[in-house]
Formats: sequence, C-alpha cells, structure tokens
Amino acid sequence: MSDNGEVKVARTAGFCWGVKRAIDIAMNTAKNTDGPVYTHGPLIHNPQAIEMLEGKEIFALKDASTLEKGTVIIRTHGVTPEVRRGLKERGLTINDATCPLVAKVQGIIKKHAHKGYHTIIIGDAGHAEVTGLMGYADGRSHVIGAAEDVDALPPMDKVCVVAQTTCDIQKYGVIVDAIKLKYPEAVVAHTICDATEERQEEVLKLAREVDAMIVVGGRNSANTGRLAQIAGEAGAETFLVETEEELDPAAIVRFARVGITAGASTPAWMIERVKERVEHLRGRKRAGFGAKIKAAAELAVVSNISLAAGAALMTYANCTLTNTDFGWRAGAIPAMYLFSMYVLNQINDMQSYKNNEPEKMRFYLKRSGPMNMAALLSAAGGFALAASLGMQAGGVYVVAMILGLGYTVKWFPKWKVIRIHRLKDIPASKDVFVGLGWGAVTVLIPALGQQGEENPNLLAIAFIFTFTLVYIRSVLSDIRDINGDRLVGRETIPILIGNEGTKVFLALIVVGLATMLVSAAMSGLAGPFAYVLLLSIAYTALYLWFYHKRIISRGLRFDLTLDGVFYFTGALAIIWTAAA
Repeated sequence: MSDNGEVKVARTAGFCWGVKRAIDIAMNTAKNTDGPVYTHGPLIHNPQAIEMLEGKEIFALKDASTLEKGTVIIRTHGVTPEVRRGLKERGLTINDATCPLVAKVQGIIKKHAHKGYHTIIIGDAGHAEVTGLMGYADGRSHVIGAAEDVDALPPMDKVCVVAQTTCDIQKYGVIVDAIKLKYPEAVVAHTICDATEERQEEVLKLAREVDAMIVVGGRNSANTGRLAQIAGEAGAETFLVETEEELDPAAIVRFARVGITAGASTPAWMIERVKERVEHLRGRKRAGFGAKIKAAAELAVVSNISLAAGAALMTYANCTLTNTDFGWRAGAIPAMYLFSMYVLNQINDMQSYKNNEPEKMRFYLKRSGPMNMAALLSAAGGFALAASLGMQAGGVYVVAMILGLGYTVKWFPKWKVIRIHRLKDIPASKDVFVGLGWGAVTVLIPALGQQGEENPNLLAIAFIFTFTLVYIRSVLSDIRDINGDRLVGRETIPILIGNEGTKVFLALIVVGLATMLVSAAMSGLAGPFAYVLLLSIAYTALYLWFYHKRIISRGLRFDLTLDGVFYFTGALAIIWTAAA
C-alpha cells in the first residue's frame, strides 16, 4: 500500500484485470460498430463507469434478450446458457466479456453436472454471477451464504462445491468446513479469484492500522460491500461512498488516520477524487509553513507554472549542450509556449481531466476565463519573442502552435472510414506531439536565433535527448491515466501494448538514450557535457523504478518527481557552466 501522510490508499484498490478486460472489449466493440452497442445488464457494478460508457454509445439493458437487432456484450458476471442461446437465436452479434475466472467456474459446474453432481454455490443469491452459474448445473444447484444454511440442504450423494469469485474468504472457509461435515465426499473447487483474496487481506490489514476506512464503489457491487463489511468487522469506522461528494466533512476530520480502498469495478479516477477530497478536508485543519509550501507547490503544478519554469531550465541545458548562447528570450519562449499549450489543451479536453486529474478539472472549472486569457496572452507573447529572433524562429513557433492546438481542437473533417478529426484521434499520438513540441521550442528556436552557424549534429542530439525525456514522462503519465483514457477514448501506448509492455518499452528507450549520449561524446559529435547528462537519464530510470515499485503513483509527489527531471537537468547545466 502507498502511504500519503495520514491517508493510506490500498495498493489493490480499483479495477481488477477482468474489469479492465471487459472495458477494453466494450470500447473496441463500440469503436468498430456503427450505431449503439448494448450490454446484457450493466457491464460492471459502478454507476459512474456506466455513465461514461453511455457517452460512448454503450448502453446497459436490463435484459438484452428483447433486442431486435444489434450488438450485445455479455457482461463480466456471465449469463446462463439459456440466455446465451436466446441472444444467438435473435441473430444478435455477441461479444463475450465474461471474466475468464467466472467462465472457469461455469466450466467446473458444467463438467460435474454432466456426471450427475449437485452443485453448492457459496455466494449471494440473486447476484448476476451466481444466477449465471446456476444455469450450468442442470437444475441441481443450491445457493448458500452462511454455514447455518448447510443444515437446510437436502441429502445428496455427489456434491460439487464452488464459490462466487468475489466471495468473502473468511466466511468461505467456515462454510466449506460445514459442508464437508455433512458431505464428506464433496468435491471442493477453490474459485475465489486472486484479486478478491488480495483485496480482502489488504483491507483487513489496513483497517487495523487506521481509525477510519473509506470504501469507494457502487452500492450494487457485491465485492465493494464485502470490503466495507470486512473493514467494519476489523474495528475501523467505515464509510461506503460512490463519489467524493458523499463524504461527510465533519466525520472525516475527526480521524487521525484514514484508509481508502475500492471495489474491483471502481475506476482509478474515482479513488483519486476521494483521496484528494479527504486530503483537502484534512488540509483545512492544518496550518503553518509546511502546509503553505505544499499549497504553493500544488498551485504551481496544477496551473502548469512549474512546467513552464522547467522548460526554461531545459532550454538552458540544451544551449549548454549545443554551445548556443542562452538569453532571456531563449528561456521565455519555451516557457510561454508550453504554458499556453498545456493550459489550452487541458481546458479543451476537460473530460480527460475530470477522470484522471480531478484537481486540475476543479481548478480550470473555477478559473477557465482567466486561465484562457493568460494562455492566449502567453502564446502571443511567445510568438512575438520568437519572431524577434528571425523569420525561421517565428515560423517554427507557428508550426508548433498549430500542432499543439491541433491535438484537441477539431480542425479536420471526420471521415467515416478514417475517423480522425483532430490529432488526438491518431492512436498513441499525444506523447509524440508533446515531445516534438518541447524539442522545437527548447532546441530549434534558440539555435535559429543565433547569428553564427548551427551545428546540425549537436542540434539533433539535443533534440533527441529532449524529445525522449519528455516522451518518457508523457507515457508514464499515460500508464497512470490508463483507466480514464480508455473510457474517454484516448489510444495511448499503455492501452495499445499494456502496462507491463510499456514499462519494458520505456526501459529500452532509457538504455537507447544513454547509448546515444555516450557514443556522441566518445566520437566527438558532442562535448563532455553529454556525459554529465547521463545523470538526467539516471534520474529518469530512478523514477521509472519508483513507479514500478509503487513508491510514487499519483498525486503531487508523482507530478513533482516527473517535472523534476527538467529542473535537475537545468541544474546540471548551471553547475557545469559555473565550473567551466
């Protein structure tokens, strides 16, 4: 679990892999289908995620068997064989998002039913998963939820025991013991999924370490309810909420230590919104210099002022690498450009930040007018400064502006075959365009403003160095935002190749960048400062390792660590210049 001062967030909180898989199936189905897509019952038990899916024309039907035509997605909980046959007989296109672990339980029941076994299902009667499982038992199934229910079961010769995949692991063991006493020859299949066990074990441990537990998730979610029940039984004051708006401020501030966990169908952005709300409520009680410093840092990050300052420092480092004179205009142009582009794109793409970075969303909702004006003035000021360096520098700035705004502004017609009407719609494009923008304003424009001859080799090395650092930073942010991005329609690298594949990909890029710098320095293409910049690559490798080990994952520490690479690189250049 990750510790954020007095607020601890469970490591296992949020979407399980089965839910992620179901959302991927639904999103891919909607992307490749003309017209609406339907799910047989809600895809997952989370109202906020269902609302997001509806925005993508994926609608939940209570019973899709009444649908006349179209595409139907079978939800994670699965359906009975009779329901599946009914959907097929109606000629509907079916995409199956049944969790593979649920499908495995269905197979176990079906196999034993063919051998004449009666099936005892440990779980919640009436739950969608349990209803689906009963359909595979050939009418010989019994659902129980407590050890006391075993006494009411009839005499049976051949018994197979399975559990709902989200069953309470503590109660499960007690119930199985009672079943074995009555049916000594019963075949018991352990079918509780690993994710459920890990979550329940972690919430039990966390609840004993804190004074209050907040469980985030849909009230119609069985696994979310069980987490709340386990936390309460462990002695922690427990609050079950669907959104941050349901938190009681007076209740939350009473507790010194607060833990947060979430059900398997709770989006990461909702967990983050609850965490931020808790920290905000608790922050109102705190005062002093430390709290003011933290508030100032948060303001600088959310407003993109810290990123603009980092761009100026990065420009200084590039000027040092390329033997280019650094003046105040060279630092101001990238700072003004990047501040304006980040702010304007965040305002234009508010839906993404609503899910991934709610603090930014609230900040821009309250100050959209002033921030828009500041961004436009900054963009215009940056252009004026770039143009004062010459036509070439001004031209590069204009191209960078067009590409920067083209990411979220709908400038292109939307073709039916190629569904692209903004750069954002090009798969995995965001990180590339961000890196190109940084390279253009921190490397090319300062060089074009010089009176002397530019060294193309040094410019290329500096451009690749900057592009790669920014690209890695941007992709790592995508990993953090993958759940929200998938629902709002972004096609980022982590979505295309997966989280683990992306981590390997980034590691290879780090190695490649280090190799390039060493080769450039050894061959004489770059000066000895290229060796010093290996420390920036080491910094990048370190924060990738921190993320992999969950030392940093979200929030202010995450943002400051990622932005820190620009400050660190600039500081290396300042020290190098001073020592020369």
